Amino acid sequence: EAKAASKLVFSSENAVRGELLVCFGEEAVAGIESSVMQVTRSGGVATRSGIADFDAVLGSIGVKALQRLFPVDERNEERTRAAGLHRWYVVEFDAAADLDKAALDMARIAEVSKVEFNQQLMHVHEGRVIPLAETGAAPQTRAAVGFNDPHLGKQWHYINDGDQTLVPNSKQGADVNCAEAWKKCTGDPSIIVAVMDEGVMWAHPDLQANMWINEDEIYKSDKDNDGNGYKGDVYGYNFAQQTPTIDWSSEGDTGHGTHVAGTIAAVNNNGEGVCGIAGGSGNGDGVKIMSIQIFSGNYGTSPYSEAQGIKYAADNGAVILQCSWGYNSGDANLVDGYTPGPATQKEWEETYPLEKDAIDYFLNNAGSPNGVIDGGIAVFASGNEYAGIPGYPGGYTKCVTVAAVAADFTPASYTNYGENVDICAP
Repeated sequence: EAKAASKLVFSSENAVRGELLVCFGEEAVAGIESSVMQVTRSGGVATRSGIADFDAVLGSIGVKALQRLFPVDERNEERTRAAGLHRWYVVEFDAAADLDKAALDMARIAEVSKVEFNQQLMHVHEGRVIPLAETGAAPQTRAAVGFNDPHLGKQWHYINDGDQTLVPNSKQGADVNCAEAWKKCTGDPSIIVAVMDEGVMWAHPDLQANMWINEDEIYKSDKDNDGNGYKGDVYGYNFAQQTPTIDWSSEGDTGHGTHVAGTIAAVNNNGEGVCGIAGGSGNGDGVKIMSIQIFSGNYGTSPYSEAQGIKYAADNGAVILQCSWGYNSGDANLVDGYTPGPATQKEWEETYPLEKDAIDYFLNNAGSPNGVIDGGIAVFASGNEYAGIPGYPGGYTKCVTVAAVAADFTPASYTNYGENVDICAP
């Protein structure tokens, strides 16, 4: 019983009813694939694995479907299997079935390596979405960079000349030095950045020209024209709702995904809105934004949708995974209303195995040896509780972790900090 319990990941608390994620042992996968494909090849829905004991459990819980967590994409199947991601399956069954009993019964099967409850994971967004004031002219020092975007003058975090009317106590140079950086490069359309967040408003007039477009697909189509396992995925995919329709207007949506995308790649020198750090020069030369939607309105994400989104980004051309969110850190203060998250990398790896596998897949497989980047870069927020260690996944040593500084070079009042923080940014 203890051995079976050790295979369980998370608990049934706050988990999706009628759904479990199962990782099978390598030796069992070939038989499962054969059993599932016999049914799915003709358009049916598989409900049996070919493992007698496991199928007995499926029969007892009113199974509805058994399918791979990561859809087959023949272009990337070899590396998917090398990473072991083909071993993960989703089991859908009667929502009235006892979720704890179902998970433990599955975990007792020798061919099963892990059973993960598909929890609703609540992440904390980094920073705040602050609307820009409509008044005031751009200071000359900022206008001198040559871009005509009307709100560049308000983006002190790009070019800070110490203007106290924008931010009290502001100090010159507390910025990301865009004025100098833009002399060298304003962006590169061969770089695709996956914004994994709320949905990006791809039709926004200051973003549309810099959106990644999957040319082989028709938006919202019910056909998978490019064979990547997803139908109608033109600007990315909505993994929160398992639909190609990118959504930015659900109740509770904060606009955070669009805000992040604008910071990265709002089109520069188009007479519209703000500038993007890598938004180009107005000649179609900004980086491209892929929308990986894992949050929708008031809802958190799940291990299922998050892992699918990360792998999709790697398999469809993204080389940077931008995640301006994270869990609470291990030093989060319960008194302040924060529930502590993993405190060490080992604890995170044991608690979130599917998330780690997906991130590792992105880091190892995004880009190409002949492309702009060989391997991916995953960027996460350090956290918002003013704790002395970053939250995860940002705390993972293979990710880039970003803390926040204010306009006077001091730490932002909310930012996490500590040894595993790689970059501080205003």
